[in-house]
Amino acid sequence: MNFKQLIIALGEFLKLSSSILIKYSQLVLRKYRQFPYSYSALIYLFITVAFSYHPVFSHWVTGFVMMSLPVATVVGFVACIYLFYKKQKVIATAGIVWVLFTLPVAKRIFGTGNGTADLITAPALKVLSFNSECFENPTHDVNFADLKADIACFQEYSPNKEIENQYTDKLAKLSCFDADREIGLALFSRYPIVNQYGRIWARDNGPDINGFLCADIAYGLDTVRVVNVHLWSMGVRINQAIDALKDEDFNLFTFEILDTFKRLKEGFEKRDEQVKEVESYVAGSRYPVIICGDFNEIPFSYSYGKLSLSFRNAFEEAGEGLGFTLNRHPYCARIDQQFFSADWQVKSCQTMPSITFSDHYPLVAQYILKKPLSMRPQLAVKK
Repeated sequence: MNFKQLIIALGEFLKLSSSILIKYSQLVLRKYRQFPYSYSALIYLFITVAFSYHPVFSHWVTGFVMMSLPVATVVGFVACIYLFYKKQKVIATAGIVWVLFTLPVAKRIFGTGNGTADLITAPALKVLSFNSECFENPTHDVNFADLKADIACFQEYSPNKEIENQYTDKLAKLSCFDADREIGLALFSRYPIVNQYGRIWARDNGPDINGFLCADIAYGLDTVRVVNVHLWSMGVRINQAIDALKDEDFNLFTFEILDTFKRLKEGFEKRDEQVKEVESYVAGSRYPVIICGDFNEIPFSYSYGKLSLSFRNAFEEAGEGLGFTLNRHPYCARIDQQFFSADWQVKSCQTMPSITFSDHYPLVAQYILKKPLSMRPQLAVKK
């Protein structure tokens, strides 16, 4: 075949391909017009699943799309059943496949309870994370010894001697909240803190309470890096919207819903920036990493999905049940997390619902180093 014949053959192939593509597009368009709601539901489900597996776009719209995964899954499944009923078997089967792809993502909300049974006797590092709401209203029967761990990370922390006396090393970043009170982040450790960095993010027209602390801690013969984060707080007033609906005050209800949307949008934008900054302190770390704190986002979110690309979630691996950490409306949410690098195995992870004075429950996990840093090949060590 000479060059001229090759060009002619290529032209015929492109012509045939274009014809097939046009006919297929026309067929899909006719089917879409015939079943617009079902097709739209499946398209939205596909986009939601794709973002949940790999959140490549950091736009605030991505946050809303990922957060809607449970609804998209249910609606998509109903659309599949309807299309099967209408004998649209090809697209309905494709939709069922997309629904099945949501199952690994849906696992984020459940604790498997497996843990590390084979290393049950190995020494473990106990890490506690707790948004303590400034210890404002502790009841008389609170035992602060329950909040003792090897490393404790507090958000919305106000100085508390009963807590601090339980630890030997301290790292804190506090901001002036009012005339006689400081609030911020604190990280306490039974082991020496050998290096540290912290930052509180400035916030217009609000208290500067969000930020992160990064501490390198001498743990036995090793050094581990622990990051305490408190990502952007939205102050979403779900309870006020519910109260307005109960009182049939639809104007107030509409205002609260629109205000909630605005706060969510701002939160998605800010947390995207903040997660990127936190990642810059753990990316390529030569030390085993644990990131914990108040993420102010549910497991179907951009920041959770982004960190899941490089780290594992302690509650997913070793928690039990749903592990809700929010002690207020809407209650059914786990917004406090602990992530860990591949250097660790997680032995257990659980919430502490018996401690109720805060609007969050503490989250505590136990970690075991797979292999001490001193025993790893030097070629595997990164700065």
